[in-house]
Amino acid sequence: MVTPEGPSQKESTYVIDAESGTEMARLINQERLLTRVMGGVFPEHFDLSHVSHILDIGCGPGGWVLDVAFENAKINVVGIDISEQMVEYARAHAEVQGMNNASFQVMNALESLAFDDNSFDVVNARYIQAFMMKTSWAPL
Repeated sequence: MVTPEGPSQKESTYVIDAESGTEMARLINQERLLTRVMGGVFPEHFDLSHVSHILDIGCGPGGWVLDVAFENAKINVVGIDISEQMVEYARAHAEVQGMNNASFQVMNALESLAFDDNSFDVVNARYIQAFMMKTSWAPL
C-alpha cells in the first residue's frame, strides 16, 4: 500500500480544530468518561484471547490505546489520527509510560490506510462520527 502524505488541517472534515489544546483536553475528558461509563475499555465479556493487533482510528491524544496497551501487554495497539499534535502527545505519553506495545501514526482515516489488509484483529472507531461525512458510511 502507498503511505499517505501527512494530512493538513485543510483536508480534515473534523468539526473542531484538531490541533487545538482545548480540543485535546476535551477529548481526554471524553475518553475517560466513556471508558468509565462502559465499565472498561472493551464491552463486557469481550474475548481477547486470540487478539494480537488492534487499530484505533481517530485516536486523538491516545488515551484508549494506552489503556488497552497497559491492560494487555501482549497486544500491539496502534492509534492513528489526522492531528500531528495529538499524535505527538500520545507518543510522549507512551514513551514516558514505557509502553512498547503502543504506537501512534499521523494518518487521514478518510484515505487509504498505510497497513496491509488483515493487519488487525480488532478495529476501534468509536469517535469516527466526528469526522466522517454521511456519504462515507456506506463504503465501510
